[in-house]
Amino acid sequence: MKWTLNTYQVGQEWELDHLIDMCRKTGYPYIEFLMDYQQPHGLEWDTPRERFAETKRKLDAAGLKFGSFTSCQTFHTADPKERAEAVSRVKRVIDMAREFGCDHVRVLGDRLPEKEDERPAVLQWVADSLKELGEHAGPGIAVSIEMHGSFTDPHYSMELMRLVGMPHVGLVFNCVWPVGPQWKWSLPGEGASVKPLYDLIRPHLTSMHIHSAEQPGELAYYQEFFRLLRDDGYDRYVANECAYTGPDPEKVLRMYTALFQTMTAR
Repeated sequence: MKWTLNTYQVGQEWELDHLIDMCRKTGYPYIEFLMDYQQPHGLEWDTPRERFAETKRKLDAAGLKFGSFTSCQTFHTADPKERAEAVSRVKRVIDMAREFGCDHVRVLGDRLPEKEDERPAVLQWVADSLKELGEHAGPGIAVSIEMHGSFTDPHYSMELMRLVGMPHVGLVFNCVWPVGPQWKWSLPGEGASVKPLYDLIRPHLTSMHIHSAEQPGELAYYQEFFRLLRDDGYDRYVANECAYTGPDPEKVLRMYTALFQTMTAR
């Protein structure tokens, strides 16, 4: 599995050189660059290619790799012009990914209407956008929608996969465990197996974002999910997206690396 640091929050204010140094110190071979938040690493959909090239040179020198370009563009708006603009921006990101050796681009969906009878149209808008991006990327780059917002519900994510029907358009599991009556499909309760959820999303899984794996209420879910991934030979991305903003990020990032190594050890 490809252990990755997502630059959300914990690396929110880090310049590129410091980000690279922290990843080397704390055991992250891959970096997932969050876009559309104007982070100091400097990679955005409209960043000049020279900046991407500079970043690639620095990663190569440090022995690190791109783990993902994580675009935050969405496709749920009713305005077709806005959707087309979002698709165009992500196409630019895909072009940079292709040129500089990044094989994964993440997007968001992101929201479905409250009225159930309005949801099929929005699902189709999102699916059409994903399909256009998948066609632009080709099989060498995975384009993945994060199970975020309305698509945290696995039913809606799986419906998107059915509508798109492209093997290199997949899912980023956001490690939100669907437990409780608010979910149309849910784990049956405390201490339940995550295998039904795993079996549902695994064929489309390209990456996952872990958050609070150290929490007692979530640790058992993570442990089982990682056992299933390990036994299944999963070799794609696992990104730490912890929201730590305290005084000792180096220590926290090292502890997450140790936890990841423990959960993936045979």
